[in-house]
Amino acid sequence: MIGIGTDIEKVNRFESNLDNKSFLNKIFTDNELDYCFKKSKPAEHLTARFAGKEATIKAYYSLFDKFIKYQDIEIMNDKNGKPILYLNKNIDCEISLSHTSDNAVAFVHLENNE
Repeated sequence: MIGIGTDIEKVNRFESNLDNKSFLNKIFTDNELDYCFKKSKPAEHLTARFAGKEATIKAYYSLFDKFIKYQDIEIMNDKNGKPILYLNKNIDCEISLSHTSDNAVAFVHLENNE
């Protein structure tokens, strides 16, 4: 069984919330926040990760008919910059992220190993 999800988001949503730690901590892990705030344009990277989380929630729901929380999803990058999706489940994950100064998009493919 597979689950597929996609999402697109506006970057300005996060540009206006860069100082709102309560908002950001509800969505992102400490690792994700550290990574994004080291970038020259953190809002673009936050938006891409948010789109990735939304796409993951959609793919997960299509696979299991259940919702997953933002904090149960972590999106980091490997040493070559490839985004890696981490879930607390026995699921094969693939994710693709892209962003411009205005928008971010994500595509997620999940496969149940059970």
